[in-house]
Amino acid sequence: MEERYRIFRPKMLKNIMLLLISAVFVVLGVLMLEEEPLKAWLGIIFFGLGSVVSLIQFYPNASYLKLTDDGFEVKSMFRTNFTKWSHVKDFRIGTIHSNKMIFFDYTEEHKKWDQGKKIAKLLSGKEGAIQSIYNISVDDLLQLMIEYKFKSVSKN
Repeated sequence: MEERYRIFRPKMLKNIMLLLISAVFVVLGVLMLEEEPLKAWLGIIFFGLGSVVSLIQFYPNASYLKLTDDGFEVKSMFRTNFTKWSHVKDFRIGTIHSNKMIFFDYTEEHKKWDQGKKIAKLLSGKEGAIQSIYNISVDDLLQLMIEYKFKSVSKN
């Protein structure tokens, strides 16, 4: 049987804005070099790294969210993490600093990232989250993830 999957890419507008803002601060840092060299170099380095990160995001396979019959894969800055549907208890929409995202908790079978899950639970009340950076609304993504999880549980 052929596996069904959907891939969602990050919204490019946020990356364009990050690149533009970072570039402006790099230029301001260069202009400040003679007056305040330490602050200027700190700004150039920090915002220069921001520029590099935003440029990397334009690479087609650098970041995505992939939903499959078996689970979901989050790829960010070329690093991939896969989570099985059977390792997730539930999904819900929540916010952190007015940023809407999908939160979830892991089942007992999920053995990875124990310390990270504890810290995330302390900060947000949930063990995991998927940011709202993709080219799909958070509400639609939540519904789709619930459907994939339900189909996965139903076939087993």
